[in-house]
Amino acid sequence: MGLMNSMRNRGGLLVGVIGFAIVAFLVGDVIVSGRSFFNSNNPDVGVISGESISYKEFQARLEKSTENYRAQSGQNTIDDATNGYLIDQTWNQAISELLMNKSIKASGVSVSSEELFDMVQGPNPHPEVRRAFTDPNTGLFDPAQVINFLKTMDQRDPSGETRKQWLTFEKSVKEERLRQKYFSLVKAGMYITNAQAKEDYTEKSRTADIRFVMLDYASISDSAIKVSESDMNAYYSSNKYRFQQKDNVRSFDYIYVDINPSAEDTAATLKMINEMAEGLRTSVNDSAYVALNTETPYTGAFTKKGQLSPAIDSIMFGAAIGTVYGPYFDGGAFRVAKLIAVKQMPDSVRARHILLPASMGPAAKTTADSLKKVLDEGGNFAALALQYSSDGSKDRAGDLGYFDQHAMVKPFSDACFFGKKGDRVVVSSQFGVHIIEIMDQKNFNKTVQVGVIDRKIEPSQSTRQTLYAKANGLISTVKNTADFEKVALVDGVGKRVAENVKESDRFIAGLESPRELIRWAYKAEKGDVSPLFEIGNKYVFANMTQIKNKGTLALEYVKAEVEAGVKKEKKAEMLKEKLNAGGANLEAVAQKTGSAVTPATGLNFAYPVIPGVAREPEVVGTVFGLTKGKVSKAIAGQRGVYMVDVTNFNEPAPITDYTPAKFQLSNAIGQRVESSVMEALKAKADIQDNRVKYY
Repeated sequence: MGLMNSMRNRGGLLVGVIGFAIVAFLVGDVIVSGRSFFNSNNPDVGVISGESISYKEFQARLEKSTENYRAQSGQNTIDDATNGYLIDQTWNQAISELLMNKSIKASGVSVSSEELFDMVQGPNPHPEVRRAFTDPNTGLFDPAQVINFLKTMDQRDPSGETRKQWLTFEKSVKEERLRQKYFSLVKAGMYITNAQAKEDYTEKSRTADIRFVMLDYASISDSAIKVSESDMNAYYSSNKYRFQQKDNVRSFDYIYVDINPSAEDTAATLKMINEMAEGLRTSVNDSAYVALNTETPYTGAFTKKGQLSPAIDSIMFGAAIGTVYGPYFDGGAFRVAKLIAVKQMPDSVRARHILLPASMGPAAKTTADSLKKVLDEGGNFAALALQYSSDGSKDRAGDLGYFDQHAMVKPFSDACFFGKKGDRVVVSSQFGVHIIEIMDQKNFNKTVQVGVIDRKIEPSQSTRQTLYAKANGLISTVKNTADFEKVALVDGVGKRVAENVKESDRFIAGLESPRELIRWAYKAEKGDVSPLFEIGNKYVFANMTQIKNKGTLALEYVKAEVEAGVKKEKKAEMLKEKLNAGGANLEAVAQKTGSAVTPATGLNFAYPVIPGVAREPEVVGTVFGLTKGKVSKAIAGQRGVYMVDVTNFNEPAPITDYTPAKFQLSNAIGQRVESSVMEALKAKADIQDNRVKYY
C-alpha cells in the first residue's frame, strides 16, 4: 500500500503502490547520500568507477523492486521477461545512484534541514504531501493535519512501519530536491550568447535556391566495379572509426525441436475435461468443485457483461442458472463453464467504517462486536469513529466516499458490494477489523458468477521422451559446422539465427529464457556446437558462427559493408570525372552526361535535404560555401554525385533583439541536460557488469 494512502487512511484501505514505490515516482533513479549503498565483502555483481556492488545487496534491491512491481501490477507471478526487465532496471538504478551521487557531492549542492521541513510541514509542501492531506470535501490543504499525523503516527501504528515509510518518503523528497538543484546548476551554465543565437537563427532561417545535375550511383551496376583485396584493406584502414563495436556480442545458429503435445495428449485432455464437465453438471457445491478442479485459480467473482471471455460472455448472460457450456477450446485450453449465480450489483458504493488495527490482536474483534452493538442500538457513528478508529477517515466520521469494486481490499469490498444499503457488518482484513456501514449503492447491473474449469493441452511425459530422443538423435550426428548445416528441417525441426547477442541479454527471438544458451555462447569458440538444452517448449542446440569483441571489428565481420563502401567510392570517382569534364555550365554538363538540370528551392543548412531527392549534408553544406552564380566542382553525396550552382541566397529578416532566440535555444538545450549529463557520466565511468554470473 502506498505511503500517501497510508497517511490519508492511517489503516490502509485503498489498494495502491506499496512503500518504496513513492521514491521511484518522485526521483526515478534514486540517489544514495553519504557512503556508498553498496559495501560488502560478498562477490561483486559489478564495479562502477571503483565502487563494488555486492551480490547480496544487489539481490536485496532486486527483491524490493520485485515486491514493488507485484504491488503495483497486482501480479504475484513474475515471468522471465519481467524478471529480466527488473534486473536491468535495478542495475541501471545502481549506476545512476553512484554516478549521480559522486557528481552531486562534487558540485557542493546540499539541502538544509530548514528546506526539508518546509517541503513536508510548511505552508507550501511537496505535491504528494499536499495531495495526501487535502480534504476531499473542501479541496483545502491543512498543514495542521500533517503535524497531527507526525505526532500520533507511532501511537496509531506501534509496529513502526508507518514511521519507516514516512522516513523513506522524507529521504526521497530530500533527494529529489538535491537532484533539482544539481540540474538547475548545470542548466545555469548553459549560457547562450548573442553570437550563438544569431548563428542559430541564421542557420535555421537562411535558405538557398539552386540548380543541379545529379548522376545516381545506381546508374553504374555493382558488377561493373572490380574490388581488390588491397582496395578492401585501404578502405578498412581509413574508415576504422565506422566499425567500432561497443559491446561483446555473439552470433549463432540454433536448431530446435518443438515440444508440442501429440494427438494422443489432446485426446487425453479432452477426455479429462469431459469427465469434469459431467461432474460439474451434477455437483452440489459448484464453487468448491470448480476451485478443486480448475488450473486457473477460481475467485468466485461476479462479472458484468463484456468482462467474460467472448467465447462464453453472451451465452452466460442469456442462460439460466445451472447451465453448463462446453467443453470448448479457448486460449490454448479445453474449458467447461457453469452459470452458478446471477445478481444485480452496484458499480459503486459509499461506505463509512471504524478500523481497529491488527496490532490489537484478538481484542480487535471483541471490541468491534461491542461497537457494532452500540451502533445497532442507536450509537453515534461519527463519535465512535473519532474515538476508536485508527484510519484517517475518522475525522470525516469514517466516510470513505464512493468507490468501485476494485478500490478496496477484497474482504472489505465484498462486504460493501454484496450487502445492501443500511447494512452494518464486522469484517476482518490484513489491516485489522472493520465495522462497516453501507451508506449508498449506485448504478445496479446484472452480474453473473461463472465457474470455469480449464485444462491446458500439455505434452505428456511419454511425448517429451519421444521428442527428446528425436533431438538427441539429431545432435548425435553433428560434430562441426558442416554437420550442423546438413540437418534436415522437417517434422517439427526448425532453424533460426541469433545475431549480435550480448552477454547480459535475456531474450532471443523464438526462445523463452535462453540464459543457459547465452552462457554457453560466451564460453564457446567459433565453430563449436553446443550441448542439447531444454528451453521453454523446445529442445535446442546451437552452432557458434561469429565472435565479435568490443573495439574495432575485424575486417572479416564487416566485409560486406567495406565492399559496399569501396564500390561507392569508385562509382563516385567515375561520376565525378564525368561531370567535371562536362563543360563550364550546367546545361552543357547535362547535355553531355544525358541528364537534366533540376531546380531546388529553400535549401537550409540546419536541415540538409534536397527536396524530392535525398538527405544530402555534404552537398547542402557545400552550397552554403559557394558564390552565387558560380558552378561547383562535382560533389559526392549520399545518393549520387552532384554539380551545383546557386541562383539565390534568401537572407532572413534582420533582428536586433535576440532574446527570444536565446531563450528558445537555451530551453532546447535545457530539456536535454538530464539525459545528456547521465550519458556523459556513464561514458566517463569504468563500468564492469558481472550480472551474467548470477542472473
